[in-house]
Amino acid sequence: MQIKDLVAIGKLGNCLHKNGFISFKEAENFELFFLKNIFLLFTDNRVRYVEVIDLETDNGIKIRIDDDEIAMDVVEDGNVQVMLAKEDIKQLQQENDVIDLVGIPVVFEGNEIGFVTESFFNGAHEVISFENENGKEIMIPLVEAYVIGIDENGLNLKGIEGFLEL
Repeated sequence: MQIKDLVAIGKLGNCLHKNGFISFKEAENFELFFLKNIFLLFTDNRVRYVEVIDLETDNGIKIRIDDDEIAMDVVEDGNVQVMLAKEDIKQLQQENDVIDLVGIPVVFEGNEIGFVTESFFNGAHEVISFENENGKEIMIPLVEAYVIGIDENGLNLKGIEGFLEL
């Protein structure tokens, strides 16, 4: 496998916390279930394959890996990218029933109001972006307060009047 076959899913911090945890900063389109077996790309282009043996999510994301020596190298480097193989990402998404929302209709009060153009994680929630009939971009967080569900008509939303008026 080559570096070009890997996709960045985040970066590790430069501090070793209690019990060997290292802070993790997620990249766009990150999913928590990606943190199992990962590649670490150091600034000198060394790549190490490690297993995430523990995870904390109370105050940001922190991971503990299975190799203490590599964990120390991560802290010394201070700018290590966390990577996954492209095929691993697809497999993990299938195993966890992740749906690609891009291109599906956005439905509000029974009416199609656009098509999803982008879906991303903003650090707190998954967010969709779509253009309304006037070409205006609208972003909606995918949270229970706004999502009814997905069916044959598309992504059904509720309570988004305020977003549509902006």
